[in-house]
Amino acid sequence: MGLGEMVAMLEKRNCRMGSCSRSAITTLDRQALCLNHFLLRCYEKLEGFDPRGRKFSAEPVDLVSMRAFIEECSRKALDVSLQSENLSNLQRGRLLDILLWAGELFLLLRAPRLTLVQSAASSEVPLSASGASQGF
Repeated sequence: MGLGEMVAMLEKRNCRMGSCSRSAITTLDRQALCLNHFLLRCYEKLEGFDPRGRKFSAEPVDLVSMRAFIEECSRKALDVSLQSENLSNLQRGRLLDILLWAGELFLLLRAPRLTLVQSAASSEVPLSASGASQGF
């Protein structure tokens, strides 16, 4: 199924969040979402995954599902930004913000010498400074 066919199929469906009656623009985690709920869901999940903004937790982290969501989120944000013609500048800015944040998290998860525990403990060091010192 091509992207155009997928967009046409989604336009016939409504957002699956609560009582939202807007048309779905994409899917995320196998759930049809309107643009506003897509943006909200991406921000919520990325914030929850970002180790720089949370305190140390002894809970295990499922890196496979984190990577899968980050990849899906960034791919869908790019698809929406390229396929939607009636986006406001604010909506385009939010999609770009999601792409950039997902990219940072993807690099953070791939960094060989930077673990999630180290990242949370040294949150005062910006990612760009730590990445540059590691030869990225």
